[in-house]
Amino acid sequence: MNLKNYIIFCFLLLCFGSLKSQIECAFKPDTVYIPKENIVINAVCMQTLFKNKSNFYLFKTNTNKYYLKLIVPENLYFGKIDVLELKSGTKSIHFKDTKHYQLDKNTGYYVIEVYKNYIGTLKEDGLTAIQFGKAETIYTKQDCNQVKQLAKCFYESIDTKTAKQKN
Repeated sequence: MNLKNYIIFCFLLLCFGSLKSQIECAFKPDTVYIPKENIVINAVCMQTLFKNKSNFYLFKTNTNKYYLKLIVPENLYFGKIDVLELKSGTKSIHFKDTKHYQLDKNTGYYVIEVYKNYIGTLKEDGLTAIQFGKAETIYTKQDCNQVKQLAKCFYESIDTKTAKQKN
């Protein structure tokens, strides 16, 4: 192997290594604000940042409920209530009567309760797009893979069968 090939190999190895390390597989203490109920709940979370500056969070509350929070750097009609569709490859899930909340002048967010089986879907298929009303946002393959990795960590941490096998 010549020097040029060795340098390229090392560069690629570092790039792929940094992709894996972007997701920290550990819960962080946090709170989640549920705007629909106007309450703040103690929770632990895992999060990742997408290329388009969207933030993706999974929360586990102390009452064993799970929430997904998605911060999007776009105004998809602040205050509007409509169907939010989360797409995972060929699968999708619909959340009726979802409100697009305003975080700041140009940023909105959604907070929705999800079930463990949907976290399993995210673990297998990631998040490829969201559609709110008629507005659609498509995520990159890298973003989708980050969601897969995050959901896998999250799912394995909450799945009692997997947790027992690790001990």
